[in-house]
Amino acid sequence: MEKLKLSFKFIFINSFILFFIILSIKLTVSLKPLYYFDINYLNIPEDSGFNTNDIKLNYNYLINFITSKNNINFNIPTLSSSPEGKIHFYEVKTLFTKIDYLFYITSFISLIGIYYCIKFKDFSIFKHVSRTLLLIPILLIIIFFINFHNAFNIFHKLLFNNNYWIFDINKDPVIKMLPERFFLHCAMAINIFIIIFSLISTIIYKKNPNI
Repeated sequence: MEKLKLSFKFIFINSFILFFIILSIKLTVSLKPLYYFDINYLNIPEDSGFNTNDIKLNYNYLINFITSKNNINFNIPTLSSSPEGKIHFYEVKTLFTKIDYLFYITSFISLIGIYYCIKFKDFSIFKHVSRTLLLIPILLIIIFFINFHNAFNIFHKLLFNNNYWIFDINKDPVIKMLPERFFLHCAMAINIFIIIFSLISTIIYKKNPNI
């Protein structure tokens, strides 16, 4: 019985960790004000040659496209796109669809985990979740501090089996409105959300004595 409980706890801990990481990603992707802030902060209109209204229009389209549950054709409003560029955005959309499936699965398992904690009055799961979640941003910040550009490239090479993510500004001018520093800010936002969920997990654990 004890081994079975330990097995369930292991599953619940990892489910909660994945759930909070995925939720952090989804919250960051939906955080359009972050990009709106970067439009001026990173001088995107000056560097890209696009006006602010078109930049927002195209960015909103990209976010809505990759997060949409519907199968829609990629047709960014005011910019041209190469066949390779379109393929990349379809691949990103497929990636987010898979993330959504994993989000639903971990949500279900985590709900069972909450039931387990309440039933057995054992919230030690959240202690382990909190500690692991806190380690992730520390590790990522160290990696980003050393060389974010290399980390950014490795990330893409791991997720995609082609080089279509390397845009030619003449064929896919959308890249001019997506500077690398913006993705750094997104990564930092994800880290902040993860830290917040780590703190929430700590509070849950501290407020509920364990056996």
